[in-house]
Amino acid sequence: MPPKKSKQAKGDQLKGARQTKLEKEAIAESDAALDNFQSSFRESKAYTTQLEQQLADQVQICTDLQNNLNISHHLINTLCTEILLLKSKNSDIYYQLRMERQHNKHAISKHSSMASQILLLKKADAILSAQLSKGLRDSAATITKLLKMNEHLQTELSQSVTTWSSQTEALTEAAQSKLLFLDTRLKMA
Repeated sequence: MPPKKSKQAKGDQLKGARQTKLEKEAIAESDAALDNFQSSFRESKAYTTQLEQQLADQVQICTDLQNNLNISHHLINTLCTEILLLKSKNSDIYYQLRMERQHNKHAISKHSSMASQILLLKKADAILSAQLSKGLRDSAATITKLLKMNEHLQTELSQSVTTWSSQTEALTEAAQSKLLFLDTRLKMA
């Protein structure tokens, strides 16, 4: 029976060799799969690093955009404040200009009124001067007649002429001072 054993031993050896071969193939496949997994892991790790860098870049871009947005909001608020301030100044200037216009209009009206009053006073002065001149001429003629008629009344008549002259000067001075006063008042207005 020994040959059976040898066949069996050969069969066992063959079986063992097949199993060893299968194990070696399994190990080789396992090593190939492990190499594939390691290669995939390295690719995944590189891709993850790349994605992390892209994320960091996007976060930086987002931060920069947020900072720009905050700066823009601050500028908008500053501009709004300045616009409100300018509107207020514009309103104040408009009010001042309106008041100045009304004041100038009133001053022009007052100036026109004063100018017409001065013209009336000048006309009145001219009329008064003409009347006084005529009165003086009439008085002189009367005095001459009276002197011719009555020489002894010459002293009294000359006193009358003196009185008339002083009254004329006083009236002329009064009219001139009133004209100066009105002219000064017109210049002040």
